Amino acid sequence: MCSKGDYCMGFGDRYDANRVYSAYDFNALYPYLMKRRNDSIVLFSEIMNAEPLLEYLQKKKEEGKPVTFFQMLMLAMIRVMRERPSLNRYVIGRRIYQRKAIDVSFVAKRDMSDEAEETVVNIRVKDGEPFENIVGKITGGIQSAKEGAAKEDDKLISIFMRLPRCVLRTFLRMIEWYDFYFDTPKFLRDVDPLRCSAFIANLGSVGIEAPYHHLYEWGTCSLFVAVGRVKPTPYVTEDGAVAAQKMVEIKMSLDERIADGFYFARSLDLFKHYIQNPQLLESGDDAGVKTQSESTVRV
Repeated sequence: MCSKGDYCMGFGDRYDANRVYSAYDFNALYPYLMKRRNDSIVLFSEIMNAEPLLEYLQKKKEEGKPVTFFQMLMLAMIRVMRERPSLNRYVIGRRIYQRKAIDVSFVAKRDMSDEAEETVVNIRVKDGEPFENIVGKITGGIQSAKEGAAKEDDKLISIFMRLPRCVLRTFLRMIEWYDFYFDTPKFLRDVDPLRCSAFIANLGSVGIEAPYHHLYEWGTCSLFVAVGRVKPTPYVTEDGAVAAQKMVEIKMSLDERIADGFYFARSLDLFKHYIQNPQLLESGDDAGVKTQSESTVRV
């Protein structure tokens, strides 16, 4: 039998997640009152000191183990979701589910030109996977995208777009109906990049600021992270003087049905802590403190 905060194996679970059983309180009504992700979207913005991370990247480069700014941001997000598991949930069919793994998607361009095609890269991270493995997965995904390697989702989209418009609309509605009441159709599993824990967009790489982004209604993504460009930013020191630091703005869009605002705020603080102390990401130790209600419990 399941109690508040638990999620159970068996009936009601999905291929990639276990159903979360919560108390019969007002929060349990959220999926019925706010039926779409963008009905329940919450927007967060944080300007972070990027200098500790830039110094860390320079040190890694000198050691012959180069890591990019974007890779470290992804690693920080993955670590936060590992420590704050409610972030790794989604709502579908008016029910809340806890993912079994962390899946992160991001866009990669073939090259830096207006005409270059974009493709979405998805990486899966298992619990306890070491720092070097995750960096390797991110690098491999980006490299495959730049080489133009055919991906399963690109092949599927190509097939879809060959269908007559009326057939495609009907087919997608059937998929949404099946997804709502049962589970993700097998041909979409591990293929659709919008069935992910978080979608991260590195807008700073093309020299623009981070926007507030909508959440996708298709798929199961409950968290969108937009990263702006690193730039010198004035700030007031403790003694009242004006100085400048290299800062980066991070904007997050979240589905508030998966957790409350306090939980999100603490998670954002932890993310900031990792960005400003990047050496912690190399260790397997968590920087945050889990409570019993935050930890994974199976019965």
